[in-house]
Amino acid sequence: MTTDLTQTSESTFDALFEILANQQRRYTLYHLSKMKGVTITLSELIDVLAQDVTATRTHLRIDLHHCHLPKLADYNIIEYDPRSQTIRYHSSDRLETLLGVCQHHERE
Repeated sequence: MTTDLTQTSESTFDALFEILANQQRRYTLYHLSKMKGVTITLSELIDVLAQDVTATRTHLRIDLHHCHLPKLADYNIIEYDPRSQTIRYHSSDRLETLLGVCQHHERE
């Protein structure tokens, strides 16, 4: 199932909150939003996330590869190639606004 989060429907808005409800996905998106248009590897992402979240690198790799990255790809927020383990972020104004609010409140 692929959902385009650039739509304005209420269900799409709810989907954004569902995505942002998970700390690993939020921190993943915080990092990826800084790298608009740049393709990174799963290993590079894990290196950055390991500094911010309380999970081992092994757990991060498993959670990202099998759960979080496919979910973000299903919503067209990222392109994720599981074979090459590369990730490319797709920005949207609505998501960027919500990420900014989340990031601001997590730093307080």
